[in-house]
Amino acid sequence: MPVAISKPARIAIKNILVATDFSRLSNRALDYALSFARRYDSTVIPTHVISPALYATPSTAAMYGGMDPLPYLDNVRRELTHRLNDLAIEVEEAGVICIPKLVEGDIGEQLRVMAEEADTDLIVIGTRGEERWERLVMGSVAESVVHRAQCPVLTVGPRVFRRPKLEASLKHIIYATDFSSDSAHAAPYAISLAEEFNAKITLVHVLPPELRSHEDQRTPLRYFHEQLQKLVPAQAQPWCEPEFILEFGGSSEAIVNLAEERAADLIVLGTRKSSSALTYFKSGVAYKVMCHAECPVFTVTGDKEYRGSRAAEQN
Repeated sequence: MPVAISKPARIAIKNILVATDFSRLSNRALDYALSFARRYDSTVIPTHVISPALYATPSTAAMYGGMDPLPYLDNVRRELTHRLNDLAIEVEEAGVICIPKLVEGDIGEQLRVMAEEADTDLIVIGTRGEERWERLVMGSVAESVVHRAQCPVLTVGPRVFRRPKLEASLKHIIYATDFSSDSAHAAPYAISLAEEFNAKITLVHVLPPELRSHEDQRTPLRYFHEQLQKLVPAQAQPWCEPEFILEFGGSSEAIVNLAEERAADLIVLGTRKSSSALTYFKSGVAYKVMCHAECPVFTVTGDKEYRGSRAAEQN
């Protein structure tokens, strides 16, 4: 059963890892990373992963006249190193400390390892939607990172066209919960972000559509509304203007539609931790929201405790 959380300390975002494949969507994700970096005085770590497996396909071999393409990886490494260094110059010119990284291996696994080695507080990644090829290549990477990361992940989906200004400006945050222990871990982050940006926050729980026609729906509606209210500490309610909403229908559709109606700047979700790299075969609510939302989605894995300011932790 949900209980009121205490007022969280300011969220700590000292290191931000940005996964990039140099696409427009990756550049848009980088824009958000830079805006958060300016707000929190963070170091940005643009990371590109070379996956040799992508160069060892029949189609790639055909490009080289049937020759083994793997020896050409040296040229690939040089070209990508050059592009990553150019990207680092742009980041530093924007006034943000930058540490570019080029690594090789499985994309999702290498991003996870890099995030842990760099003591990352936030991973920022773009996801390209649910089309079959993009789903297996980019979508699987984003979903794998979301479910396996040891820190929160900010995903920028294909419908996010708004570009942040010099510094992130969040005026309205949607926090969606199913009252599970997984989603509960995301609540302090939602409250902290709302306080940091002086944003209005809407807490939403989605109910099964059949409950709409239930003979006595007032009792369960009253119960779930009270549970939403318990998630916001009393001392936070005056400044974050909490709104408590109960929706009916499919969870992902209801969350996305509500975010559009409220012109939300951010959706916060709790997700289930997975040890499997193949999480994209079990597509859930979080991934569908990431693909269809018109704003970035901030996800927290279910076993991740809230990480407040490091200064507060040391006191």
